[in-house]
Amino acid sequence: MKQHLMRLDRIAGQMNAWLLVIAIGLGMLDLAVLIAKCMPVPPAPPATTSAGADENAGLLPPPSYVADSRS
Repeated sequence: MKQHLMRLDRIAGQMNAWLLVIAIGLGMLDLAVLIAKCMPVPPAPPATTSAGADENAGLLPPPSYVADSRS
């Protein structure tokens, strides 16, 4: 019986380190979620219109995902 208790005590001593690491990790995750929820929502980007040609100057056209029909 004494050997079982000594073995259990040794296992419990090693488990405490893992439990501490898990507790610290969960605490950091909780803190990150709390900070993310307290941050203000960033404003939405303005909607683009095709009224002016100069407002999109310098931007590349959107990529075409349609296969080229010449091949």
